[in-house]
Amino acid sequence: MRKWLAVLSLLLGLLLAGCTERGMTQEELLLTFRCSAAVTYGEETFDCRVERQGLGVVTIETSLVGYHWRGEFFSQTCAGLESVSADCPLPESCFAVRLNRYLDDLHRKNALASVSADSFQGSLEGTDYTVRADPATGRLLELSVPQIGLTARFYDYEP
Repeated sequence: MRKWLAVLSLLLGLLLAGCTERGMTQEELLLTFRCSAAVTYGEETFDCRVERQGLGVVTIETSLVGYHWRGEFFSQTCAGLESVSADCPLPESCFAVRLNRYLDDLHRKNALASVSADSFQGSLEGTDYTVRADPATGRLLELSVPQIGLTARFYDYEP
């Protein structure tokens, strides 16, 4: 009887080991995308469209203002007007600046450690953050930086 119980336990262990979900790697994250985002920063919530074409090339648009980083320059758009500058004049505390910095950090090699099948943890300049993504597509679902009260939930991805 013990022999059968041991064999059954071994088979059950092998079956369960084969069913465990494989975690994502940082390289599997989809970091170029176009989607909507609900960004909470402190007491405010911003509904945005986010378009990332790669490291340093991002647009974050609210219903009033658009923020555009294009590698070598930055621009803001509002009511059909555009202001272009070599450097971003926005304060470091602006939600768009903060969100952009954390999204850019996702490109840094070995920036993230896997904490579950769909979550990673990283740190940027001593501030910890977490990222959740869809393991099937690599699309970001949420980026959260509790120390500064920033949470971005990504949805409505365009193909």
